[in-house]
Amino acid sequence: MKTFYPYLLALVVLTLISSCENKLFELDNQPSAEDFVSNPDHPMKDSLEFIMGKYVTKGIPGVQVVIKNDDGWLHVTNGYAKIETGETFRSGVTTWLFSITKTYTAALVMKQIEAGEIDPDQSITSYLPEDVLDKILGHEPVTVRMLLNHTSGIVNVTDLPEFVVGQLNNPLDQPSIEQRLNMMKNEPLAFEPGTDFLYSNTNYLLLQLILEYVSGKTYWQLLDEQIIQPLQLRHTYYGLQNQQVVTLGFPNYYFDRHANEQLENITKWNNALANASDAYGALAATPADVIRFHEALLAGQIVSINSLLEMQNWVEGVNSTEPEYGEGFEYWQFNPGSSPQFGHEGDGIGCSTQLFYVPDTNTFVFINVNVGRQLYGPYLFKITDIKRDICRYVANWHEEQSLKAY
Repeated sequence: MKTFYPYLLALVVLTLISSCENKLFELDNQPSAEDFVSNPDHPMKDSLEFIMGKYVTKGIPGVQVVIKNDDGWLHVTNGYAKIETGETFRSGVTTWLFSITKTYTAALVMKQIEAGEIDPDQSITSYLPEDVLDKILGHEPVTVRMLLNHTSGIVNVTDLPEFVVGQLNNPLDQPSIEQRLNMMKNEPLAFEPGTDFLYSNTNYLLLQLILEYVSGKTYWQLLDEQIIQPLQLRHTYYGLQNQQVVTLGFPNYYFDRHANEQLENITKWNNALANASDAYGALAATPADVIRFHEALLAGQIVSINSLLEMQNWVEGVNSTEPEYGEGFEYWQFNPGSSPQFGHEGDGIGCSTQLFYVPDTNTFVFINVNVGRQLYGPYLFKITDIKRDICRYVANWHEEQSLKAY
């Protein structure tokens, strides 16, 4: 997710949870099968292995990177998928995507817009029932497009103290959609809709309800019928039970609970949080399936090219130094002068992911780190830095090769 849950606000609560409860969150996993062939001679391999090794030495438990470009597929890994057994990441390992899910949700919304079922510039009052609207103060000027690009001013429910304390005190008892909406009931808008940018999971929770209202189907039915099945994404999942997670061979997930670089296995907590993240973060998939979805999306196989261009209408916050977000895509510029890069990050309590696309070289990158960065502390910086270093290297790779050849 673009912003992080403010767990620092509840650090006192964290310290009250006894270490003897750690076994509650442990989960034994099995390895999964590979679903693509990695090119052992891929030209990015050595440099990526160097970057990843540097950060594993600094304490990141495990990281995998999957690349797809004109040189084929590349899978590189360092560290451990499971510290306890020394198991490394395999190329077919399934992981939670968290906020990368938002790109899938945005694509579903764009399909409904193309079908004439949603007007993106219409107020959300046209698409949501009164019992939902009553929970959102000042909702009248908020449009569907403002939800898509996070300019609605609606605050992030997962930042609210009630949500955070619930995570810390009852991590396996996740709040329902109704409970999360009730948390929003007396929260004023952060700004006048359309005048600024604020990344908010609430926006995409409301988009889920809008999709269900206009289609008469559940969000998951729409996702299955309009994306998963047509693209034959056989390794994309939702609503998984713990035993299914074991069978599919997810990595273990870790958290620096006290921001002192002492990692704790919180796999079941991470699983529970992911499953309850709905349209803003509940998908799981293999790296290859994530890349295949994005390949199809950018090729116009899911939405029209016009819709795809709309998804890249970048908005910028009042205090931003560069564009922030489109409609389901995050914006990056790691190579000044080149076409902007885009995709989406995801963050859970025990992991961090990223899908990163470089248009100039048609390169897709999937990054998966199995430790969370939700506290201000060492792992916030380690995870942010490794992802930036990888993205910067990939974004500048073509120019670096040209300089070497010269």
